[in-house]
Amino acid sequence: MSTTLCRAVTALACLLLCACSSPIDVVREARLPLDETVTVEQALARYPYFTGIEWNTYEDEHGKRIVEAVCDIDVAATCRGVNPEGLKLARRDVERDCFVARFVVDGLPRQVRALEAQHLTRCTNGARLVMADPKYLRAIYNREQVRLFCLEGLNCPGAGLATGTGQ
Repeated sequence: MSTTLCRAVTALACLLLCACSSPIDVVREARLPLDETVTVEQALARYPYFTGIEWNTYEDEHGKRIVEAVCDIDVAATCRGVNPEGLKLARRDVERDCFVARFVVDGLPRQVRALEAQHLTRCTNGARLVMADPKYLRAIYNREQVRLFCLEGLNCPGAGLATGTGQ
């Protein structure tokens, strides 16, 4: 087989493999301009303040394929400056504290771009506190500490009273 034909077959095989990969796999393996030496998955996995990562995908109202990485945050490690009683009070009515990174997967070969990054606090009463910042993803890639809601008793204001747990 000629060298040109071998290259064409190899290129076609690579294209087919990329086309068959799930959107989540494509994002996990993507390398963003933030740091092209690591994949998205490696950057998130090495962040010292995450305790776990959950991957989801969906199609938005415009037909774009969105992939979410929902990363649980080690709040005690990120809020070291808050006294233990204050941290306990701040966490009292919190169901989940996480970082959510959303990516768009386009075209063939599939291209990945960062769409949004936010810190989400979901309260037991259903309230959601969201702080979005385009600098979050850069900080995570650089393994810098992201400032979170570490406010004594104010993370889910009124939640304790609404759920009957009171003070």
